[in-house]
Amino acid sequence: MDVAHLLTAKEDAGTVTQLSGFVADDVRDYVNDELVADGKTVWMREWAAARRSPGHVLAYSPDWRDNGSLMIVDEYDTIDRSDLPPNFIADPRMTSRATLYQFGPDHKIHVIRTIVGGGFWIKP
Repeated sequence: MDVAHLLTAKEDAGTVTQLSGFVADDVRDYVNDELVADGKTVWMREWAAARRSPGHVLAYSPDWRDNGSLMIVDEYDTIDRSDLPPNFIADPRMTSRATLYQFGPDHKIHVIRTIVGGGFWIKP
């Protein structure tokens, strides 16, 4: 499966294992220019935890092999619903983000840059 599909599709049991093959051991992940993960093990753990509240993908650029980068724009609920009691109602707190995955010559992700903005997308 292609890395763009792995990062944008609903996660299943094999997603983390398949995605691991596309991530370099020296990957660095920045959110709003702050380093949040240094190394593959840390990033994989953080990515799996963040998938508890997966986003709604608005668009992505699938041609990473041609230009060495993949951008995904999505919006997601910032409320962690994994520990809420059954039938508990919580209003969504939507926010938007754009994530750029930069690949090295080995076709693995070496740098991830995410910009998180408040609120949700409004289309003119």
